[in-house]
Amino acid sequence: MSETFWTAVGSIGTTSAFFVVAWQAYLTRKALRVSELMAADATRSRLDSEAPRVTLALSDPPWEPLAWTPNGMPCNTWPHGHTWHFPRDQDGQNRLVLQQQLALKNLSDRRVEARFHGDLVTVDEDGRPHPAGVLVLEPDETREDIYLQRDFSIKELSENFTAKEASTELPHKVVGAVTVKDDRDNGSTDRWDLLLTGCPVHPDLERDGMWRIAPYHLTEGAGLRTLEYTRVPTRQRTHWISRSRGIQVPAPEPA
Repeated sequence: MSETFWTAVGSIGTTSAFFVVAWQAYLTRKALRVSELMAADATRSRLDSEAPRVTLALSDPPWEPLAWTPNGMPCNTWPHGHTWHFPRDQDGQNRLVLQQQLALKNLSDRRVEARFHGDLVTVDEDGRPHPAGVLVLEPDETREDIYLQRDFSIKELSENFTAKEASTELPHKVVGAVTVKDDRDNGSTDRWDLLLTGCPVHPDLERDGMWRIAPYHLTEGAGLRTLEYTRVPTRQRTHWISRSRGIQVPAPEPA
C-alpha cells in the first residue's frame, strides 16, 4: 500500500481520538453542571424549609376614590355626582387618592425585618402619612397600618383614561415593594412588588370639558372595575449563601 494510504489512516485515527477526548470532556462538564444544579436545588429546599413564614395581602381599593387633603390621611370621598371642569379643575388641589391597605403577618416563631419602598406610607400621631421605612415584626405579629397610596391630579387620571382607550400602558401608577428577612446570614429574603393604577375618572359624555367619577356600568358593575390591582401579590424569594458577602444561591435554570 502507498504511503499516502497509511498517512490517511493515521489522520483518521488522530481525528477520532480528538473527538473521543472532546466528548469525554463534554460529558465531564455536563456531569459537574448537573451536580452543581442538584446541590443548588438542595440548598434552596433547605432554606425554604427554614425561612420564616410571612404573608402579605392587600385590601380592595376604596370605591369611590378618596379625596386628597393636606391635613392628613384621606378619609372621605368626593360628593356624589361631583364633576371637574377642564382646564379650571384639572390641576391644583382637586386630587384623588388611590389606596390599598396592607396586611403583613409574621406567622413564624422568629422576628423579621420588613422594609418598605416606593409609595408605601404609614400614619404618625397627627394622622399625617409618612414613608413606612423599616419595621420589625415580632413572632405572630400582624401589621395593618401600612398603605400603598398616592394622590393624582384629575388631569393625570384623565391621561390614564386616554391611554386605556388607546390600549397603551397607563402612565400614572402607585408602585411599592416590600422586602422581609430574618437575622440569618445564610437565609432568604422575600420580596413583593406592588402596583395600583387605573382610570377612575371618565369624561361626561353630555357636557363637554367635564369629568366625573366612573359611573356604575350595567354589565361591568361598580367603578372598581376601572382599577388595576392585586390582592395577593406574587412573592419573589432570594436565597443567600452569605448576605454579608453578597453571595446568592444560583437561581433555578429554565428547563
